[in-house]
Amino acid sequence: MFLTAANLAHYLAARGFVSSGDIVDGQFRVIEAGQHNRNFKVLCGARGGIFVKQIQAIDKLAQSSLLKEAQVYRLAQKFPDWAASVPTLLDYDQTRHSLIFELIRDSQNLREFYYQQRVFPTSLACLLAEALSYYHRLSFDENVLDADIPGLQKRVPWIFTYYKKSYFPPGSLSAGAVQFADFLRSKPVLTGHLDSLFETWRFETLIHADLKWDNCLMYHEAGQPKLKLIDWELVEFGDRRWDVGSVFQAYLSHWIMRHYRDQSQKREQLLQDTIDNMPFMFASIQAFWQAYCDQMQIAVQDRPSLLLQCLEFSAVRMLCTAFESLYGLAQVSEHAQALVELSQEILDAPARAARNLFGFVEEY
Repeated sequence: MFLTAANLAHYLAARGFVSSGDIVDGQFRVIEAGQHNRNFKVLCGARGGIFVKQIQAIDKLAQSSLLKEAQVYRLAQKFPDWAASVPTLLDYDQTRHSLIFELIRDSQNLREFYYQQRVFPTSLACLLAEALSYYHRLSFDENVLDADIPGLQKRVPWIFTYYKKSYFPPGSLSAGAVQFADFLRSKPVLTGHLDSLFETWRFETLIHADLKWDNCLMYHEAGQPKLKLIDWELVEFGDRRWDVGSVFQAYLSHWIMRHYRDQSQKREQLLQDTIDNMPFMFASIQAFWQAYCDQMQIAVQDRPSLLLQCLEFSAVRMLCTAFESLYGLAQVSEHAQALVELSQEILDAPARAARNLFGFVEEY
């Protein structure tokens, strides 16, 4: 059932994606690239390369998520701009619960790029804004979507109400992640913000729902930078502001999350590093916002209020990042506490955060 580096050649040959000549001639090479799934990069002959993604465990949720992702890629093919901004799906194997993509050679995700290069080009920010706009500006009939993407949900993200109820099976979380709910409950002003924002959620179009720099793949084509959005397994019918806010929080959480496994770092220093370094990102942040608004044809007079709403959602999305950082930890870390503090700072005063944390001009 499960694919391995050893049996991948036979599997791909059986499905017609590699030839015996590729394997015999020594042009077939497998690189394991798994994180939450079984991922493999396959370099092979004339085709150039294939990327294979298989779920890690056979359970209904994982199977449903993989099917949703496959259907999103198929739906995207109906819209040329959107199709160009996602990987090319070659095959969905429902028996093996795997997806086969055309490999994007010499690519890396934005997190890797920013960590290595320590620069934040406005060109990449604009590419990311355009990629979001390609599917955000589409109008879908909900009944048609239900048929196109089985299992598509209409729900507000779980993090809004995590302090009230855990949505995870008993024993599946680390002690630190369990304590995170108690940590949120100790901040009634913050949870009040969550309750208020919960009521503002809109169900308006497809959203990626898990936008982060890990899921933004950059590469070059004819010397020009290109970008694709990957990992659509959490796709939902929801609120565009969540995806946009997710991008804003990726900028803000960057400085805290660089070394989140280093438990010697203190909350105060992590916050100071963020304040000191955010100005290096201001041009990129503003380029992203300007490009997104232009692509979505948002009226100039509507942009300030929309920005503040997106920043509020970025603060909630940052709580997800804090939660995710606690995987395997026995207690709420300094990094998670710093992220929560930044989240509350935004929610307490969005306009001030727009200026001080994100570098927007006074009218925002």
